[in-house]
Amino acid sequence: MPDVTLKLHFDAAARVKALRDRWRDGLPELSAQVLADCNAFARDDTGRLIASARTASDLTTGKLIWSTGYARRVYYTGTPSQARNPNASLRWCEKAKAARLPEWTKLAAQKLGGGET
Repeated sequence: MPDVTLKLHFDAAARVKALRDRWRDGLPELSAQVLADCNAFARDDTGRLIASARTASDLTTGKLIWSTGYARRVYYTGTPSQARNPNASLRWCEKAKAARLPEWTKLAAQKLGGGET
């Protein structure tokens, strides 16, 4: 029986760089999806709160910001009006996470070069 020699070379630095590059390239799309999903549960009395998130958020870094003077207060307290958004709730990002986390996870895996999770 012949001897078989197998040599493997794993360039960890190149793999880490490739993974970082995929994350950098995929993060804006993932951030946009998370923002849209969160806004689906955000208060929408005047449209100002949701509009502030579209302009203040930095999708390239994944930083989502609702930048009105009252955003923090209405995130945690009060009773959201559902006149314009019947899905409006307190802690709208937590509500979106509970509803959409599997889809976010799947999208992140795709952007990182993996298949379905």
